[in-house]
Amino acid sequence: MSPIKRYVGAGSAAVLLAFSLTACGGAPTDASKGDFCDAFNSSEEIFADIDPEAEPADQAGDVTDAYKEFAEKLEEVGTPEGISDDAREGFEIFVEELGDLDEGDVEDYLNDPSKDIAEVSKDDEKKVDEFTEYAGKECGTPEE
Repeated sequence: MSPIKRYVGAGSAAVLLAFSLTACGGAPTDASKGDFCDAFNSSEEIFADIDPEAEPADQAGDVTDAYKEFAEKLEEVGTPEGISDDAREGFEIFVEELGDLDEGDVEDYLNDPSKDIAEVSKDDEKKVDEFTEYAGKECGTPEE
């Protein structure tokens, strides 16, 4: 198993994500590029109200809720046509793992960012990497 982490824009506090397991695959596969990018880049807005100076115990619930909201938004919109099969699978893993994050694991991570929230297989890690590369190429970052 290999740990993976990705940054998600979180206002002034970038928060690392981690992923594991497999995905459900129920999100639409025909999203417009604009809708997909709006959803993907919505993390900055979703995380904006989290106080980056708060203690991890005080942040954990809000951060967990924000991840879940982000996952719901992505799953509702889905991905555009033309995304590779591996990137689509990476999207599904990404969405499922955000939605499944546990407040205790998030708090542990916030207390010690060197720890992993979860781990994935090398194959799943490659798929999540493909998804994040695809989304970055297609959508840029929220600041762009």
